Amino acid sequence: MEVVNVLSQVTKKNIKANLHLGGFFIQIYERYMTNREHTQNIIAGPCSLESAAHAQHTMQEAGRLGIQTIRMNLWKPRTSPGFEGVGEEGIPWLREAAERGFTPALEVLTPQQAELIMTEVWAKVPHSSLLLWIGSRNQNHLLQRDIGSVVAEKGVSLMIKNQPWRSKAHWAGIVEHVLKGGAAMEQLSLCHRGFAPANDASEMRNPPDLNMARELHDETGLPLIMDPSHIGGRSAVVRQLISDFALLPEVSGQIIEVHPDPDNALTDAKQQLSWSELELLLALNGIL
Repeated sequence: MEVVNVLSQVTKKNIKANLHLGGFFIQIYERYMTNREHTQNIIAGPCSLESAAHAQHTMQEAGRLGIQTIRMNLWKPRTSPGFEGVGEEGIPWLREAAERGFTPALEVLTPQQAELIMTEVWAKVPHSSLLLWIGSRNQNHLLQRDIGSVVAEKGVSLMIKNQPWRSKAHWAGIVEHVLKGGAAMEQLSLCHRGFAPANDASEMRNPPDLNMARELHDETGLPLIMDPSHIGGRSAVVRQLISDFALLPEVSGQIIEVHPDPDNALTDAKQQLSWSELELLLALNGIL
C-alpha cells in the first residue's frame, strides 16, 4: 500500500523535485496524471453475497474506498449445481446498504425477482437508488421484456450484459426488448463481459470484442461498462484489464468482483480480487 500513500502526497509540481522515486513509480504517476480527468464509475463487490457478515464487510470496504455502487448478488446462475446465492435471505442486507446511501447492484433472472427487489428495497427506502442487470445467461426475450416492464417509469437503472456468443444484433435486440417492455433509454446501460472463447488457447475466460462494444455504444448512446472480472477469468489478467480499460475514453465504468478472501470464495474464486488489490489499482489508475 506504499504506492497509495505516495500518490496521495504527490503533486504535479513536486513529483521529481521533492520525491526520490524509481522509474517504476514515475511511470505509475504519469499514468495516474493521464487518467485523472477521466473518472469511471466503479461497481465493486463479491461475485455473490455469502452471509450477513460478508455483506457488512463489503459495505465497510466500499465505504472506505469511496465506492458508491456495490455488487450484492443474491442469485447466482451456475454451469453446474452448487452454491447459487443466498436468495431472499439477503434482501435485508440490500435494504441496509440503500439506507446507508449505497446503490445496491445485482442480477435478476426473472421479473419476479426484479419485482421483489423493487418492492422490498427500492420502495421501502426513500430516495434510494438501485442497479439491476440482465445477465449473460438470461436470453429469454420474454423475460427480458417483462423485466423492462417491472422497472418502467421507476427511478432505477438497468444494465444489459452481452450474451455469450458474438452478435451485435442480438445484444442490440436485448436493448430493444427491454425498451418494448417500457423501460426508458435513460435507465439503461451496456455491460461488456466478453464472449465465450473459440478455443481453449485464450488467456482470457471471455475475450472481449471492443470494436463491437464501441459500435453499440455509439449507435445507442448508452453508457458502456466493462467487466474485467468475467473477461479475464484470472486475477492476474483482471488486474491488467482494469488498467487497460481505465485508458478507454468511451468506458463509463467497470464492474469488478472483490472478496475478502478470494481463494475461499464460494463462486468465481479465480477471478476475484481482494479489497487491498482493488484499492491499489484504483489509486494507480486514478479512475475513481
